[in-house]
Amino acid sequence: MSSLLRKMELLAPAGNLETAVAAFRAGADAVYLGLGKFNARNRAENFDQKSLAKLLDFAHSLKKKVYLTLNTLITEQELPELFTQIAAIAQLPLDAVIVQDLGVLYILRRYFPHITVHASTQMNIHNSCGIKLLEHLGVKRVILERQITLEELTKISQSTTMELEVFIHGSLCLSLSGRCLLSNYAEKASGNRGMCRQLCRRNYKTSENAPIRAALSPRDMQCMELLPKLAELNIASLKIEGRLRGPDYVVPVVKAYRQALDGLPEISGEALTMIRRTISRPTSSGAYHGFDRMLDKVPQAVFGCNVGVIKSCGRNGLTVLLTGRIHLGDKLRVVTATNASIAGFELTEILLNGKSCSSANSGKLVTIPGKYPFMEGENHLYKIGENGYDHKRQAASLAEALQIVPLALELDDQGLHISSPMVPEFEFHSESFAAAQRCSVTADDLQSVFSTASGQWRGEVKSVKISGEWFIPKSVLKDLKKELFTALLPHLKAAGAASAQSRAMLKFQRDHRSMIPAAQTLHLPENTLHIPGFIAEGDLEKYRNIIRQAARQNCRSFAVGSLHGFMLLKEALGLLKDIDIYAVYPLAAANSQAVKLLEYLKCKAVMPWVELPSSAKEKLFEHSTLPLLDLPEKCELLATRIPLKDKVLLDKNQQRYHVEYDPDEKLYKLYGDSDALKNFAGNDIY
Repeated sequence: MSSLLRKMELLAPAGNLETAVAAFRAGADAVYLGLGKFNARNRAENFDQKSLAKLLDFAHSLKKKVYLTLNTLITEQELPELFTQIAAIAQLPLDAVIVQDLGVLYILRRYFPHITVHASTQMNIHNSCGIKLLEHLGVKRVILERQITLEELTKISQSTTMELEVFIHGSLCLSLSGRCLLSNYAEKASGNRGMCRQLCRRNYKTSENAPIRAALSPRDMQCMELLPKLAELNIASLKIEGRLRGPDYVVPVVKAYRQALDGLPEISGEALTMIRRTISRPTSSGAYHGFDRMLDKVPQAVFGCNVGVIKSCGRNGLTVLLTGRIHLGDKLRVVTATNASIAGFELTEILLNGKSCSSANSGKLVTIPGKYPFMEGENHLYKIGENGYDHKRQAASLAEALQIVPLALELDDQGLHISSPMVPEFEFHSESFAAAQRCSVTADDLQSVFSTASGQWRGEVKSVKISGEWFIPKSVLKDLKKELFTALLPHLKAAGAASAQSRAMLKFQRDHRSMIPAAQTLHLPENTLHIPGFIAEGDLEKYRNIIRQAARQNCRSFAVGSLHGFMLLKEALGLLKDIDIYAVYPLAAANSQAVKLLEYLKCKAVMPWVELPSSAKEKLFEHSTLPLLDLPEKCELLATRIPLKDKVLLDKNQQRYHVEYDPDEKLYKLYGDSDALKNFAGNDIY
């Protein structure tokens, strides 16, 4: 790679341990993953603490990174469970935690400041003002909104030294990140809670008698050709979407991008061929080159590649006329003519002319034995994953994780002195050593001996200081390491009983009990200036001028719909004195810790998150230290920069939706015919 191009991290999805190991073997620099709860892919297999600890040991042995997602909204009732989960993972050497909820951000910065925080794309950060505000809050990296253009990304990257992460491959959401309520509205499954039912992938009609089509289904993103341009920008990480997918998808995608990145500034034809062969929907470059080509005009919303027409379904199985190659081990899906997926399976047997075979090519009529649902009309067979190497064995062979003990080493004329920040009261001192005539001990020598395992513990040398030159045989160093851990072990057990995590838990419980709730509601004052939740990078100066003009006309009330609003106010007005700031949708609070962060940002009152059911809203009211605002009169179900040309849509249940264009945010917004807010209020399964 040219020295003028930035080395960018290749970040892969990992829905389970097998996929994570496979991604690293394929060339990923890092993976992102979730635990069983509080992550935006609850339907993935996900990790438990034991498998996460195993993966961290494995990844760090390869000098690779692991990022944990805690990127859903959290209700007030869930705060104790959330805090317990954070306390449990806080002792692991995670490289970062990815967050959406402002309350999770507040908890991490206040009670676990050693944890590195990345802002999820679910925060919908899409301009330089939002980035500046998060930098002020101690966030290290921002995962940018996917609906920004390459021109906007260039301007943003030139305005900050903050780490930026962008998506380069995988499925796209129709809505701006964090602003889709459609799944919750239609099926009581909130996308902001990790339960998205992907209603944008379904078929709709524009009228009673119109044909069905995938009117809201974006093409998948494939941005390999953009890598040279991205490498010129201030981009830290390139993200592949897909935590619901397995190694059969992740491995070829990672391999293709790894080859392309290693060959920059050129992209080989082989890398392009590899990426074009991966299983996906029709592709585009996302929003980087504009929004007009992002929606798929073809009525196909199901993920995968059509490999055959099903001619019959009976006791012998499926009879299929192939339009593509299939192989034993492929993952297949039966899809109806209306794009409904009715059966998914792994291919274990193929009969061609009555004889078993391992594969069959396009044009062949084959039988796939098995029991399948009866289907009317013409139906299709989709390939959703290709046969590949089984990574389960590698994942199963990973060693149990060891508990890390950070060590500080100092060698001088008095001997070797060792301490650990885990147990500040502990110090280890050896006898002095002879001055070296030759072969003096080095920092690498000390690192190699003291960064090895001792029982369930493993030292991790954080610092080494050597004054003078000393001769110490390696056998002596190994004996000293044994002595060290023998002496250290009782202190480590005591430290575990009164850990920093335990102290943080006590501090949180004390703080939470001592909060004085505002116990009141407020209405937005008349003549409040609304700073929209979405402001493109090129419109920031326009809004600075709007704010200044409003202030000159004695406006003192401002409603902000995103974190960028606070920075715009500061840049336009200087110190935020003598004004009232209100947090409104889509910048809203689902819990009291989010309220505390907004209080720190000088908010006078906050709007509860619109999806909160009545019970969760009542709990928030009982603990919020700021007054709560009334909800808006109506709320869109999704907001997008992608032009939605159909003004009316009907789903399979004849539920009616309509589209409006918002000139203030410059967004297309989808609304339901019934009151969304009332629908959410009765949703007790949130």
